[in-house]
Amino acid sequence: MNHTYIPVDKHDFKSVETLADMKREEVIPLLPELLEWIQDMNWPIASAMVDLLLKYKVETVPHLKIIFSQSDSAWTYNILAYLIKDWNTELISELSSDLRELAQTMDHYVDTDLLSIEILYNHRLIETEEATELLVRKAGEIEATLHNFTKEQKVTFTKLEHEKSHILNTDTRGILNYIEVNRKSLNEKDQYENLLRRYQEIETMINTNGGRLNRE
Repeated sequence: MNHTYIPVDKHDFKSVETLADMKREEVIPLLPELLEWIQDMNWPIASAMVDLLLKYKVETVPHLKIIFSQSDSAWTYNILAYLIKDWNTELISELSSDLRELAQTMDHYVDTDLLSIEILYNHRLIETEEATELLVRKAGEIEATLHNFTKEQKVTFTKLEHEKSHILNTDTRGILNYIEVNRKSLNEKDQYENLLRRYQEIETMINTNGGRLNRE
C-alpha cells in the first residue's frame, strides 16, 4: 500500500488536495487510514477529509462497520453527523443493522444512540412506534440514574457553579486550585448535567410534533 499521500499531521492540507486529484483505484486502498483523520473534527483537515471521503461512499461502508464495532463513541459520532447523515436511503440501509445496534446501546457522552435513531427514522428504516419506544426506554434509564443524585449533591453543584462564576469574575488565577480542590464533586456535577441534558433532549424528541419525530 502506498502511504506517500497519507496526511502526516492535522495541518497537512497538501496531502488532502493531492488525494482529491488521484485516481479512485489509488485512493480506495487508503480509505481505512483516511477515515482516521475524522476522529476529531477540531483537526484543521477534518472537514476537508470528509469532503474527500464523500466521493467514496460505497467503498467506505465495510470500513465504517468495523469502526462502529470498536466502541469509539467520538469517532462514530463524527461519522454519523458529518459523513453519512445525508447519504441516500439505499446506502444507509446497508448500515441499518449497525445503526440499530448503536440506537439500542446507551451512550451518555456523545449521543451516538440518539443520532442513530434519528438517521434510521428519517430514512424510514424504523417506525415511529419503535423509535419512540427506544427513546422512552432511554429516558427511563436516565431518569433512574438522575434519582441516584442526592439533594445534598445538587446543592453542592449549585454552590460550585456560583464559586466558579465568582472566580472567573474576580481572579481567574484561582481556577486551577478550584478544580484541584473540587475535582471529585466537579466530575459528579458534569455527569449529572450531562445526564440531565440528554434527558431533556430525549423528552423533546418524543414530544416533537405531538409525539412524532421529525422526518426530513
